[in-house]
Amino acid sequence: MDFLTLSNVVSVALISSFSHCLGMCGGFVIAYNSKIKNLRQVKAMSYGFVYHICRILAYCVLGAAFAFFGSKVILSISQKGFVYFFVGIFLFIFGLAIWKRGFLLSIIENKKISNLIMPLFAIFSKKQGLFAFGILGFLNGLLPCGVVYYFLALSFSAANLKLGVLIMLIFGICTLPAMLFLGYASNLINAKFSKFATLLSCIFMCGYGIYLSFLGFLAI
Repeated sequence: MDFLTLSNVVSVALISSFSHCLGMCGGFVIAYNSKIKNLRQVKAMSYGFVYHICRILAYCVLGAAFAFFGSKVILSISQKGFVYFFVGIFLFIFGLAIWKRGFLLSIIENKKISNLIMPLFAIFSKKQGLFAFGILGFLNGLLPCGVVYYFLALSFSAANLKLGVLIMLIFGICTLPAMLFLGYASNLINAKFSKFATLLSCIFMCGYGIYLSFLGFLAI
């Protein structure tokens, strides 16, 4: 992974985790926190650890799948150019969609996928134990999200299994500060800061999309 891509992944992941991700996943984290608040501190921490590890594991599984598919599609330099060009356009669209938060984002964050996952959430949220919390975390990672799809597009264009997993792993790790300290983060972050963070992450997304499309154009 080159330095520019790594910088983009870390920047977008960290910034969006304190804006878009808090809105998308914050409710689920608050729900599981309410289930473990009466447990001993060590046990509560182990439950939270398992939840987030499994959430990140879901990202890595998706990253591996998209990277594998990309490796089967990108078989030559010219094909790589076309993929880079169109993936760059999609990244630009993702950035605009997350900023505008309108019809386009609702299409990207397809509710039909959520409708398949939420019944499983309801089942396992009633259960106790580390296994149930692990399943809840994994399901959280599978929920449709424009930011997740942005990184999956990067995994696809990487067309390399290790790179695809690495991209999603870095993304998942970068979301941990916001998710682990949700209570503090939500108190510190006001609407104005959240809007600024969203704008900044969208600028990074759109900028990297333009850069990738330019690379693709040069390779075609």
